Amino acid sequence: MLDRVSVTPRFTDPLPVNKVGRKRQLQMRRFATAALGIVSAEGLSGLTMARIAEDLDTVPSALYRYFPSKAALITAVQCDAIERLTASYAIIHDLSEEHFERAGLSPDELVIARLVMFGRWFCATSETHLPELRLMQMIMSERTFDRDVEGGFEVLPIAMVLLGQAAERLGEATESAQLSPGPQLERVIMWAACLGGVLETDSLSLYLPELGGGRLARRTNLDLLRGWGAQPAMLARASELIDELALLGSLAPVAPVAEG
Repeated sequence: MLDRVSVTPRFTDPLPVNKVGRKRQLQMRRFATAALGIVSAEGLSGLTMARIAEDLDTVPSALYRYFPSKAALITAVQCDAIERLTASYAIIHDLSEEHFERAGLSPDELVIARLVMFGRWFCATSETHLPELRLMQMIMSERTFDRDVEGGFEVLPIAMVLLGQAAERLGEATESAQLSPGPQLERVIMWAACLGGVLETDSLSLYLPELGGGRLARRTNLDLLRGWGAQPAMLARASELIDELALLGSLAPVAPVAEG
């Protein structure tokens, strides 16, 4: 079921060489960016073709030349948002692997450090990928909008690439007995849902400054891993190394957009 051929326009692909193709791809990216902004601010229920057209000072028929329906647009935006998140994690994964290698971690310390790193990356997306993060949370939680079943067959494989990274980290730690056995997919979903929910409490920092900056989410990340069997000393060591890495730049870097 997951090997269907995707028909959704992709915005992370390199721009076509020919002028017409480049113009089409750039226009699609423009529409998708506007749609993502609306969804982030108002939820999926606030997204309409007319609203996008109004924001971009065009007409709805212009959107229908690129997307046959609102459902097709939502599917495309979901795929794009998840791919942006996946690209961001790929960058920080490579940087953190180099950092951990220089630190001379043992194999057991390394699997825990990778787990903490994934959670810290997720927390950091609230600073650099907030619209994408909110859209992913809506995909997991909203039940009121019309779901596009066919589009789901396109979104799911892309989402599984990102979720699979977390599952792989959990699997490594379980196999090395650094975590207690448990269902990986369930833990991944719980992980993302918990961190995403706690990140929403950053809005309380207006009244309680000590809660801002993702502090509660970072603590939740460690609490979850500790609850699954990770040793506190290893979590502390991993956190120190990742704090060092955070001094050099965002833990959720923005991947450059391919320009062909």
